[in-house]
Amino acid sequence: MDEKKNTQFSVKTMLILAGSYVSFGIGAGFATGAELLQFWAAHGIAAILGLIISAALILLCIAVVSRDCRKYKLVNMEMMYKHYCGKYIGTGIQWFNTLTFFLMVGSMIAGGASSLHQAFNIPVSVGTIIMLAAVLGTSLLGMKKLTDILGNIAPIIILSVLVICIYSYMHGTNGFAAGNELIKAKSGLTMSSSLIFSAILNFTYVVLNMSAYSANVSTRADHQKELVFGNVLGQTITVLSQVFIFIAFILNASIVAGADIPLLMLAQRLGNVFYAFYGIIVVLATYTTATGMAWVAASNIQPESSKWYKVVVAVICIGAFIFSNFGSFGVLMNFVMKFVSYLGIVFSVCVIVSKIYRAVKESKEKA
Repeated sequence: MDEKKNTQFSVKTMLILAGSYVSFGIGAGFATGAELLQFWAAHGIAAILGLIISAALILLCIAVVSRDCRKYKLVNMEMMYKHYCGKYIGTGIQWFNTLTFFLMVGSMIAGGASSLHQAFNIPVSVGTIIMLAAVLGTSLLGMKKLTDILGNIAPIIILSVLVICIYSYMHGTNGFAAGNELIKAKSGLTMSSSLIFSAILNFTYVVLNMSAYSANVSTRADHQKELVFGNVLGQTITVLSQVFIFIAFILNASIVAGADIPLLMLAQRLGNVFYAFYGIIVVLATYTTATGMAWVAASNIQPESSKWYKVVVAVICIGAFIFSNFGSFGVLMNFVMKFVSYLGIVFSVCVIVSKIYRAVKESKEKA
């Protein structure tokens, strides 16, 4: 009876997995709007097509990886990388990914400092020290549970962004056609001038870490369809949110074009109270993202139980603090996103080659 029950499709489990997918994917980059602007502003309204292409590629890759994680019992990031990329390339990608976590900590420290300055007029130099103290203090204590709890602000971010977008639709500063041309002309930092290549880079940027997420949750679903449909629903919610935000950016291009934290710029129009509230949300998002990534980077080098763990954490956080002073939040995010995207290309090629190799091998064995 229990076995039969375990093979039945669970809508509840699917919804939980979809919620987990969205929560994992929505963080500081989403809350600030920086990722969306840098990937797509240069392409104007055509960005919606790019987002759809990217989302389709993400879903295809995640479906393949999720299936393989269950089939081959790949329960963590290390096992998944080695399965697709081999022992040496897989280990290399794992360590390069650890480096990207370190770089992301630095960019998040810069982002938190920029948000504190923009929302509360705190000097950037002071803001970076505040962010360093918060991230270092939390990571040294090994308070992963605390960061997990604080990381569940994704629903608050989505609701707040929804309010900002609705207001921005109703009080747009530019017409659609004019805004479309303006946001392209003043796009500032961008990932690529090619729409298709931007879609590929967005796909590889997302899929590197979402594949690691899939490996970690692959055993949570009793049914393969729960995992697949949960991921599909989660990615659909994510891409619809991105389209919704990007249209708000076009309608208010004179305000957000070229901005480091565009959503905070739009939040300012809703009054001081909401502006302060969303400023806190953005700071929390950057803090939790930075703390979580510092924890992952450190624990990948030394387990939390090791006597060297705190030393590693201190080195990572102080090094990230130094990196945060190498440029503005927008500049650092652009550098890190490109680094992750190109690393993601290597991983994606490994997945394709691995699937072809195994398919040919299994075909020969059957013959």
